[in-house]
Amino acid sequence: MRAKILVGVIAGVTLLLATLAVLAIRQGLPSSLVERKGRIVAAAIGPVGEDAISRLHELTLRSSTGLEVRALLRVPREVRPPYPAAVLVGGIKKGRRVITAAGLDGIARRAVVVSPDYPIHPRRSSWQGLNFLLTAMRLRPAAFDAVAEVLLLLDYLESRPDVARSRLFLVGGSLGAEVVTVAGGVDSRPAAVVALYGGGGLAQLVAHTLEHPAEKVPYSRWSALLTGHAFAWLLTPLEPQRYAPAISPRPFLMLNGSEDSLVPRASVLALYEAARAPKELIWMKSEHVQPSEAELIQELSGIVTSWLVEHGLLPSDHREER
Repeated sequence: MRAKILVGVIAGVTLLLATLAVLAIRQGLPSSLVERKGRIVAAAIGPVGEDAISRLHELTLRSSTGLEVRALLRVPREVRPPYPAAVLVGGIKKGRRVITAAGLDGIARRAVVVSPDYPIHPRRSSWQGLNFLLTAMRLRPAAFDAVAEVLLLLDYLESRPDVARSRLFLVGGSLGAEVVTVAGGVDSRPAAVVALYGGGGLAQLVAHTLEHPAEKVPYSRWSALLTGHAFAWLLTPLEPQRYAPAISPRPFLMLNGSEDSLVPRASVLALYEAARAPKELIWMKSEHVQPSEAELIQELSGIVTSWLVEHGLLPSDHREER
């Protein structure tokens, strides 16, 4: 009798795990991510300032699925429409404010650029003790929402009469590099994807970051590995290496720091090797890029701008558009 009960329990647990695995895989399907995006049912936009080259607006989108996206939008002042347009996704600590980082003028003076906030803002304490369970419950749907946000912002850019639909592109830095890689693999509308200081292999990448000396209290090796693999297991459907091949035949550009202590060279190469041609990897002699590094961001912006001009996504000289 006990043996039959045990067999039943094992069978039930196996069935449950198999069902969860199927659901997890389905969540990462391009069709499921598009379903999660839904359609725009409300859009609110209002001016918040301007500079010498662009006007800044606050944008809020609401989707039919209940997703809400808060973003900042920059619209060029010096050129005439139709504009190229980009979704820019920065690191999790900067969120939508990355759009105001010094050094982005090369792109912002020629294109409409929109940058979203992340759906979640985890802290180091979020992974400690019982907080881990709460964070895990929130992190997985938030990660899917981060990709859905990019797709919804593409819908918004497409709806603008001043945007050239054939010249949409994605740019992501740090964690945003992974987000735009997945979004670019899911959605065929972006004509190019640019990943800055990102990589693949989520388990090793997260573990490496948690052990980094820049952390106030770095994780031990074993706890970093445990947390990294738990994180990767939660986000298996969003491993960027799964989506990078689907960006082809559109061009894919990676810029990474040769001295980056946050993103190991192995993670960079794993993502690059997963992608298909046309692709390009440029190594910068730098540490991991930070929003405060105006000089480095300006250099990166110059390289990205030239690459986008080369691929016909930005005008070669903004004065030609006046």
